[in-house]
Amino acid sequence: MIHIHPYQSADETPLLTIFRKNVPAAFGESEVADYADFLRVNPDPYFVAEHNGQLVGACGCGVKEDGITGRIAWIFTDPDFAGMGVGSALVRHCLAQLRENPAVILIECRTSQVAYRFFEQLGFVLQRTEPDFWVPGLDLYFMTLKP
Repeated sequence: MIHIHPYQSADETPLLTIFRKNVPAAFGESEVADYADFLRVNPDPYFVAEHNGQLVGACGCGVKEDGITGRIAWIFTDPDFAGMGVGSALVRHCLAQLRENPAVILIECRTSQVAYRFFEQLGFVLQRTEPDFWVPGLDLYFMTLKP
């Protein structure tokens, strides 16, 4: 069973270990430091998934400064637990958080060609792509969802 709880500073090291397992398939090496910085300064809700007491993924969400656009941020799962529904559980948890805010009229997600089909299955619609956005070989797939 997957248990989701808010991020705590003690989760940083295990999450960085899992994040590195996703380099270079889903993230660039340069993004490891970006993610570590995010964990230290992020003011928005960020959630961690556990399976049998082991951290297996994370996902964040928040509302942009415009007050009406939600966003999904820094989602990833441990590749050793692929196909167990961890990513879906995390995104659904974040979507539920965003849907609690009646001002949110659109939810954005910036992902890559590696994961955009996953987001399509959750109802997100591809708006545009940009080659080599994240790192060479990993393109931006900008997607939206109406809550």
